[in-house]
Amino acid sequence: MEMNEKMIRDLKKKFEMETYRKEAEAIDYWKKEIDVIYKKKYDSLSSLQVDIRGLMERMGNRVNMLTRMAKEG
Repeated sequence: MEMNEKMIRDLKKKFEMETYRKEAEAIDYWKKEIDVIYKKKYDSLSSLQVDIRGLMERMGNRVNMLTRMAKEG
């Protein structure tokens, strides 16, 4: 089956739109996580740092997992 130019353009456009949607979902998720930390009342700077460190670890774990999945792909 041969693909014509219009089909290729349509597939590229569909792929781009899906990529943008997934990126928006990911950014929205992490923004909500940051909002939770931002709205929380902290007694000290160290407790804020603990929450930020936890968020950073979760983000790092997710990046590592996605990187592994992409390599296995």
